[in-house]
Parts: sequence; C-alpha cells; structure tokens
Amino acid sequence: GSMDPVPLVVISHGNGHNYLWYDYLGEHLASHGYVVMSHTNMTGPGIETASTTLLENTDYFLSELGDIEGGTLEGHIDSERIVWIGHSRGGEGVVRAYDRLVDEGYDTDYYSAEDIVLISSIAPTTFYTVDYSDPHDVPYHLFAGAADGDVTGGPSSTVIQFFRLTSTAEADTQVTYLHGVGHNEFNCCGF
Repeated sequence: GSMDPVPLVVISHGNGHNYLWYDYLGEHLASHGYVVMSHTNMTGPGIETASTTLLENTDYFLSELGDIEGGTLEGHIDSERIVWIGHSRGGEGVVRAYDRLVDEGYDTDYYSAEDIVLISSIAPTTFYTVDYSDPHDVPYHLFAGAADGDVTGGPSSTVIQFFRLTSTAEADTQVTYLHGVGHNEFNCCGF
C-alpha cells in the first residue's frame, strides 16, 4: 500500500509459445521494482494480430487496476512509463504496435505512444518492412542469440533480418548479442 507508482512491463510471447514461459523474466524484473504483465499473444495469424493483442491487453490491464486482486495495484502503476518486451513474432509485434500508435493513430484509452519509454525485442522476426515495424523515437533494445537457428539475423531470408529494426531507430539503441544462445533459450520451455 505504501509503494510509489512503478513502471509497467508488458511481455508478449512468440508464435507457438506460452505467456507463462516468461515467468523467469517477469519475476526478475518484479524483484527490481517493476510490475510485470505477460499475456496470451495472437501470433499465429501474424504480426498485425500480435501487435493488436499487445495494444488491447495493455489498455485492458490499465483499465482493470481497480479490480485486479481487489484493487491492490490501483495508484501504484505509473502508466506514463510502460516498457514493451516481445520474443520472436512478439518481438516484432511490440515494434509494430508502437508504429501503429505513432503512424496510424491507433486509439487507446489508458495510454499513448508518449507513455512507451522502451521497446525491447528478443530475437524478433521481421515479416514487415521497417515502414510498418519502426521503433521511431523510443529507446530500442535488441536481444539476439548467436546460436539462434530460427531467427538468425542472416541474409538468407528477410523474415529473420532483425538488425533492420535497429537501423531505423531514432533514439538510443542497444544490441545485446549472446554467444551460444538459441531461439528457445530465451523462454523457459521451448524445444
């Protein structure tokens, strides 16, 4: 009850993944004072539905603060400091969602583009060009695994060239490249 408002971190899983597979990340971030929400992500149809799922779930979570656990979080979430983290299709989905807020005026009730303070993509796909998946002027972070056999970042397919996302970022950008890490080692339970 005495907690000052803290940032909200929203985690969007990848295709064929489960939102519970990122509990390790949520628990770690929560131990540092963030409120973390992970959600079921509609990645199967593609990046557009993944971005819609993120946009809607973020808005819904903020709208329900008075009801979650009897209102425990009400007054303790700083809705002007939101971080979006996504993995694989969810990793592109978080960038696409921001682009939709900025370029397309996607309408939300409880937050806006100015409230997103960081986007972090973990081994993101790049089905869309950077015209549609653009981190614009928000700080952008990319995690990449050097042993990723799925989303490699290599030239063999435009769908896996994640470094394109960093090339359009207008704010601070950081890349964390992890030696020996594969695609599903970024979640707890993938094969």
